[in-house]
Amino acid sequence: MNERIKKFFKFNMLVFIYSICAILMELISICFTDCKPYLTKPVYPLVLFSLILLILFLFKSVKTKVTICSILLFAQVVLNVGFVYLYDSNGTYFEWAMINQRNDAFGTIEDLSLRWSLLTILMTIFVIYLIGSILTIKFFYKKDTKHKTYKLTKIIISSLLAICSIFIVLNPTISAIQSSKQSYVDRFLYSDATSKYQQLGISSNAIYETINGTIVDNLVKHDNKGIEKFIYEDENALLATSPYFGISKDNNLIYILVESFEWYVFLENCTPEQSQILYPNLNKFFSDSIYADNFYAREKTDTSEMLALLGSNPTGKYTNYDFPNNSFDWSLPNLFKEHVKNNGKDLVQIKSFHQNNGDFYNRNTLHENLGFEQLIDIEEMKEFGLVDTWKGNREKGQRTLDSETMLKMKDEMFPDTDSTNQYMTFWLTFSMHGHYKDRKILKPYYDKLDSVGAYPEGKGTKGDYLRTYAATVMDFDKALGIMMEKLEQNGDLENTTIVMFADHNTYYNNLSYYAKDIDERYNSELYRVPFMIYDQKLKTQYELNEGTNKISKFTTTSDMLPTILDIFGINGYKNLYYGTSMFVKNVESVIFSRAYGIFVTDKLICFGANDLLYKSSDFTKDDYESFLSRAETLLTKQEYLDKIYYNDYFKNHPLRKIS
Repeated sequence: MNERIKKFFKFNMLVFIYSICAILMELISICFTDCKPYLTKPVYPLVLFSLILLILFLFKSVKTKVTICSILLFAQVVLNVGFVYLYDSNGTYFEWAMINQRNDAFGTIEDLSLRWSLLTILMTIFVIYLIGSILTIKFFYKKDTKHKTYKLTKIIISSLLAICSIFIVLNPTISAIQSSKQSYVDRFLYSDATSKYQQLGISSNAIYETINGTIVDNLVKHDNKGIEKFIYEDENALLATSPYFGISKDNNLIYILVESFEWYVFLENCTPEQSQILYPNLNKFFSDSIYADNFYAREKTDTSEMLALLGSNPTGKYTNYDFPNNSFDWSLPNLFKEHVKNNGKDLVQIKSFHQNNGDFYNRNTLHENLGFEQLIDIEEMKEFGLVDTWKGNREKGQRTLDSETMLKMKDEMFPDTDSTNQYMTFWLTFSMHGHYKDRKILKPYYDKLDSVGAYPEGKGTKGDYLRTYAATVMDFDKALGIMMEKLEQNGDLENTTIVMFADHNTYYNNLSYYAKDIDERYNSELYRVPFMIYDQKLKTQYELNEGTNKISKFTTTSDMLPTILDIFGINGYKNLYYGTSMFVKNVESVIFSRAYGIFVTDKLICFGANDLLYKSSDFTKDDYESFLSRAETLLTKQEYLDKIYYNDYFKNHPLRKIS
């Protein structure tokens, strides 16, 4: 028996060395995602590695074993480097739902900013194993040695193989079923949540999430229990309203998602004199608007877009790919249509605009079901004379400019109106979308930057990225000027509400860290971005009441839609929206980002109540208690809203109209 064991270890020596290399690669890789070099839930990855080893044990040829081990190690290098890049580029962990967005993700890649140090380390381990294995076979085994696997050994290995395989599938399945029986409050807020990669590592998390997104997704169902009571039966079922409820009810609505917009570019990182020259329209818009100084966004574009139009998102999937054909009775476009009708006016149009392909994020399908008459994308814009500089020039980042889009599309975006009609326009900008390599199309803006000595060239890679970003904001500033001039010519400035918001910070190339001079991964200031409302009637009354044009309380992207409903005098059911109107005092929201797995306020970032990642210098116990209360409210809403999304609830139960 001892002799058999010795032979077994001898013929599988390189397999065991492979396992050491694989584990070492995994622990090194997670350190590049802000984790420590250990796993908090090691059982699943250990069983997964055991499964691989058991399969390798069954091969008789040493060369075959080494070949497979080498392929697996190389695949691990590619997988780990790729997922670390994903984490670096936007802070997300891999989950199966991302597969639907793979084409969109590839479309945004211009600068493959890999962690070359990680790639070097992993490739070094791989090459050492490969060379070591070749030399071992040549000098230790002498030839392609094959060994006999005894019947008892085969039975033991096969039995263990079956047990491991069952565990790999059953563990996430059972965990998901158990989790589905928990409330979201217990599951997300009070669980021992940490980074997914700290728990399982990168490779095993990929397997775990794949099983979750395929097998488990078909097993765990969301019932309709309690939805009616959740929406309608609370004595305060309607959204809270402010003193400004209905002040803008007769206005047109222009809603602008400004890609990767940041305060710092025109308010902080250049002098006031430079800013007035470079960004005259933004400065004027800022001074003429009500702005939220404490507004935060921590989501990717598609999620922020849905928060803007729906006020919510499913926690386990993406609306644009998983539920594009749902009935969205509570969406802003659908409610705005009803509002115009109830207001005794005619709806001129309700359209969305984006100078990218309409199938990006599946908007062609989704926007129609949200209530838009039409999404006018780059293909339709060509009919208005707009040139698509993005198509065919993706490697150069020559995105179709906002200013050119506005110049060609302004008449379509902003039709003439009078006291008998209204319209809604939703525009997604494009110029500021990262990455931020030098773009020839921006040369006039670079020249203007140089003329005033702002954002100079040659300050290193990040400095040059910031320079390009500053130039893209100048292009949006130009577009803003064209829009305001058009509205003034139409005579519509007084009867138009313009809501402008950033979908997220400049996370591409980690530019926010550089521009804001922040070193740590988690800091709430990274996610503080612009939100402004231009509305002459509203601003006059707000300044009269508050003595300022600033909203100081903590607000988020989930508060935008309730704010618009508030000022337009549109009632909504509060549990269908994560947030509350920004004009309602003493009520604040909280961010729970499913994509990033974190809660965010202006004073705190955490995975859960028991794992705080960041606290501001003035963070108090009262802040913590307030966070817990707000998070519990949000998660309760999310639990029921998931049922609504997953079951397409309003398809068979239309939303009750509010009298």
